[in-house]
Amino acid sequence: MRPIIDLTNGSPVFGYGLSLGAACGYGVGTYLALVSVRDYAPPLVASSYALFFGLIIMAGLFHRSAFSDVRLLPARGWVVVSLAGLAGAFGVVLLFWALTEAPVVVVSPITGINPLVAILLTHVFLQRFEHVTKRTIVGGILVVAGVALVAIGRS
Repeated sequence: MRPIIDLTNGSPVFGYGLSLGAACGYGVGTYLALVSVRDYAPPLVASSYALFFGLIIMAGLFHRSAFSDVRLLPARGWVVVSLAGLAGAFGVVLLFWALTEAPVVVVSPITGINPLVAILLTHVFLQRFEHVTKRTIVGGILVVAGVALVAIGRS
């Protein structure tokens, strides 16, 4: 089965570039979330609008391939994609809410430990497809240590 949206060109460097773009998107998104909840709307309203307009923009950008690829998605795929959307939406709402309760310089690094959750879930559920190496674990520990230093430095 072919991927729903295939943006790969076969190079890991391309994947790293996409990851850097995602990091920039999340960083700008966090800043805009802070401005939204600080100046304009409560967290639930701001996050709902952010998700809605994100959907509209993505639909506009990828509508050609998205509509044709929807037919190729098996029933089990719909469940997994729906759960991913639910988890992502839950994360966005909690991020907006967290920004009303704590400084962005603390909230952003803490939400930045999400790769550790992905590493843990990969290790538990995807051992046949991806391997969690010692290097990955050390990197995860460094992320947690960095978050702890930021949190301690702000208290």
